[in-house]
Amino acid sequence: MADIFVSYASPDREVAFRIVSFLEEQGITCWVAPRDVPPGVEYGQAIIDGIGESRALVLILSDQSNDSQFVKKEVERAVSKTKPVLPVRIREVTPSGSLEFFISSAQWVDAFKSPMEQHLLPLVAAIKAIGNVDAAPVRSSALPPPKKKSNAPALAAAAVVIVAVAAGAWLFSKKSEAPVAPVATQPPAPAAPVATAPPAPAPAAPVATAPAAPPAAAPVPAATTPPAPVAKAPAAAPAAPVEAKAPATPKRTDVAFFIGSWCQPYQGQTIRYNVIRTGPDTVMTQVNHPFSSPWDTPPARIKVVKGGFEMSAVDKDKDSEVARFMIVDDATMKLVDEQGESVQGVVRTRCAPLQK
Repeated sequence: MADIFVSYASPDREVAFRIVSFLEEQGITCWVAPRDVPPGVEYGQAIIDGIGESRALVLILSDQSNDSQFVKKEVERAVSKTKPVLPVRIREVTPSGSLEFFISSAQWVDAFKSPMEQHLLPLVAAIKAIGNVDAAPVRSSALPPPKKKSNAPALAAAAVVIVAVAAGAWLFSKKSEAPVAPVATQPPAPAAPVATAPPAPAPAAPVATAPAAPPAAAPVPAATTPPAPVAKAPAAAPAAPVEAKAPATPKRTDVAFFIGSWCQPYQGQTIRYNVIRTGPDTVMTQVNHPFSSPWDTPPARIKVVKGGFEMSAVDKDKDSEVARFMIVDDATMKLVDEQGESVQGVVRTRCAPLQK
């Protein structure tokens, strides 16, 4: 008996099998067509049997599945057999028609943001909790109604201004705390040489005349001037020690700002993202999740936008699976939507170094 039956529209086959692969890595058995249709069995009967032998149905919800008659029939069969239906949105859509009737109050998961695997972890917990009365409740809610127009752009602009003012104040405080450069002191001037008076010449011998002159008085030695005391220059004051400066944070308009280790709270634990640069504008992320074994995300391209960055998968269309991060300060980013509104309260901060 399989844990889940996976229902999807044909255009979503690639994403559906990517989800199946991730769930099976977590130990969840999946029934998915056409992979699990036994040879020689009529296709419709195999679908009915697959739903009946599964504990729940996972619906890959998109614009295409909204319009698929086969998907609607599979969901109806699962509901009629009292199987739980767990919608997984891979596009930002709401169920329509009969799908809305069947799953409007079901648990749901948003997996249209990158990295997809991170957002599938609540689905793993929900599937494993089926039939377990002692399992902790899984955080989920009803599918949201279509978004109404609001003043979100104006609020987002105001938030950007507030962030800019806060950043300016932070930079000003940092400058005021910068160490003062030591004042250079002049070396002491050499002492001037002391001039001494030259010795007086010896007296000339008297010339004898007639009559002889009385003997000349003994010559008085010339007085010498004592050397003036040399004033010593005061010793130079010791230079103030220069504090080592912390390494500068990369500019917020540089992809290097996005590189490094980021931590995100999750259900009382912490998810650690190690973002490694693989090219001028490409990265690979190592995800260490408290509820799963570590994994590497597919290569992603980083684009600098106003106020932050956009991250999109390299091997996908440019408009698919785009994650937007707004910079709050030099150590904090938050996940936002196209209007700049916070998404599910996801905030990432620079991780403290791991203790060795």
